[in-house]
Amino acid sequence: MLRITFDLVPGGDESRARTIGMMEIANVETRIDGTADYAVVMRKCPPFSGALREAWRRGKLTSDDCFVNGVLTSDDDEMIAGFVQGHHRTKRGVYDLLYRALRACGLDRRNPEA
Repeated sequence: MLRITFDLVPGGDESRARTIGMMEIANVETRIDGTADYAVVMRKCPPFSGALREAWRRGKLTSDDCFVNGVLTSDDDEMIAGFVQGHHRTKRGVYDLLYRALRACGLDRRNPEA
């Protein structure tokens, strides 16, 4: 699992830094061809106890009784859930996965180019 934290550092002063968001990305299936699917959950506001755990509690993740195998995409006041399909684990790196995770959460639709 990857965890990305979003910190606000007012005026660059590390002593005043505080976490304002968190994203967790979990691999839910890896294929022989090197591609994988990922569950993505973003927490918009505190508490930051674990976005995936909270999504599981709220019924946002699906499973086959053994492993998480999907996400019921959603967007509410506290969390955004998304699903990345077919990301190539060796041909594309972590920043590409982050980009795809942000798109899976719908941030591209909320921020159109023009």
